[in-house]
Amino acid sequence: MTDLYYQPSGRFTVSGILGLLGVGALVAVPLALLYVYAVWYIPFIYVNFAVTLGFGFGLGWTLKKMVRAGKLRNPRLVGWLSVAIGVWAWYVQWCVYIALLAGAGETESLGSRASFTHTTFQEDVFLGSLLNPGAVFSVLPGLAEDGTWSIFSVTVSGFFLYLIWLIEFLIIVFLAWMLPHSEAGVPFSELADEWAEKTTLPQRAIHFIDAAATKAALEAADWNHLQVRLQDEDTALAPFSRLHFYRAPSDPECCYLSLENVTIELDKNGKSSEKTADVVEYLRVPPRVCTELHTRFGTEIKVQA
Repeated sequence: MTDLYYQPSGRFTVSGILGLLGVGALVAVPLALLYVYAVWYIPFIYVNFAVTLGFGFGLGWTLKKMVRAGKLRNPRLVGWLSVAIGVWAWYVQWCVYIALLAGAGETESLGSRASFTHTTFQEDVFLGSLLNPGAVFSVLPGLAEDGTWSIFSVTVSGFFLYLIWLIEFLIIVFLAWMLPHSEAGVPFSELADEWAEKTTLPQRAIHFIDAAATKAALEAADWNHLQVRLQDEDTALAPFSRLHFYRAPSDPECCYLSLENVTIELDKNGKSSEKTADVVEYLRVPPRVCTELHTRFGTEIKVQA
């Protein structure tokens, strides 16, 4: 059964690992600076949450690119290294915060609900903090007791502030792990020494209500189970399936299929969005069948009125 699906070889290069660690550690510094400055000067919790997501995603995106550039095909190793870089990035942002705290000046009010404190970045404090984790972590209990920010004139401190810090930590580390870990599992041709290129076929397939039955049929090489869904205006919001192929340009034998069910949802304003669910992921497909499916699903077909 495992031969039916792509399995990462687990191979990696020393240069790839060094590139992942080096670039990840370096990029974490400017990202941490941008993140902490944004949180410092934008005293709105919802914006701060979005900025945290941006910090984690930016780091994860960078590590993802390094996984591809370094041809790292070991998801477990990449995952652990990415977690380490995520923890480093989280630590760096605390060093930045302490450097801003050391240069804090007057507090300016933005009305009854928000305020911010003017500050200057203290480079010596930042560099000293990077080299002294003990001093950094010794500051945190005092910050938690006094609180570091407030909302609606209520200062958040103690247990609730620790909880927010934990959520922040988990977001940063999870996003730093998720993107590169997923990239390391993408099909790769060991013969041609190249990544498979993803192609999303434009023609939609019918929606598969019984995903388990569809998965079993495809694993049994019943390729006729994949049927084209004809397009017309009356079915614009009808569910469908989408085919993704992964093919190595220099290796015809490296061809894999991912199939997902797609449903269209409308919000209260009538705006549509897609919700996807995987049916199969990275299923091995013979070169002949791969070509046939590309022919069948490569051109969108519409019903003539």
